Amino acid sequence: MRFDFRPFASGAATAIAIMATTALPAQAAVFYEDLPTNVDIVDHTMSRHGVGGPIIADDFVSATGGYVTRVEWWGSAARDTRWELAFHTDDPVLHQPNVDNPTTGALRKYGGDGSIVATGVANVPGHPDIFHFTADLPVSLAIAADTVYWFTVANFTQGWHWAYALSGPTVGSERYNAHFSTGIGPCGDGGPHCGPWTDLHTDFAFRVNGVPEPATLAMVGLGLAWVAASARRRKGSAGPEMGLAA
Repeated sequence: MRFDFRPFASGAATAIAIMATTALPAQAAVFYEDLPTNVDIVDHTMSRHGVGGPIIADDFVSATGGYVTRVEWWGSAARDTRWELAFHTDDPVLHQPNVDNPTTGALRKYGGDGSIVATGVANVPGHPDIFHFTADLPVSLAIAADTVYWFTVANFTQGWHWAYALSGPTVGSERYNAHFSTGIGPCGDGGPHCGPWTDLHTDFAFRVNGVPEPATLAMVGLGLAWVAASARRRKGSAGPEMGLAA
């Protein structure tokens, strides 16, 4: 006895296609990922919120556009659960975080008021000194495909150190080294996000998650719908051999 699963596969594919074109899941994709290798308690790995910082920024490029809704990062144990997160565009000449806003320096900044809270979890095998932090953004950030952005994360208390990344990202890509700023040229709010920035000749571990742009989801849906239609055509042209057979 043979049983033809294609009608069921066709229906499932059609249902998935409809969901893909009409719904945006809360966490649908990883835009960028560079996993940790180790954490070093030295000055150039410390990132602290406040006037003078120092803050660290590292660049990332996503292959698809969409909306960033969650970020994750790895580093040493933190004395404070409050964090400042920020994103910058790329300075097209200096290839460092751009001054996107004369007051804050950043394209979008989160948690400067202490509202971003994250507690680290030691879940990296073989590295009990590396902690994994996660935060959902209160307002999503739109990013474009194949475009350089800079991500900064800083703890509210001195002493937190960002973990180094592996040899290269596992999702997305990067083009430049991480940079740091101590705010010698302060922004309007007195913070360090306006630079100047100094090349650190290394990279740090973080992950950027979000929802792909509707056009990307629609393309996925159209592809699944095409698969479903092809399965129906094959069924129609197969004649009496299809379905249950003894």
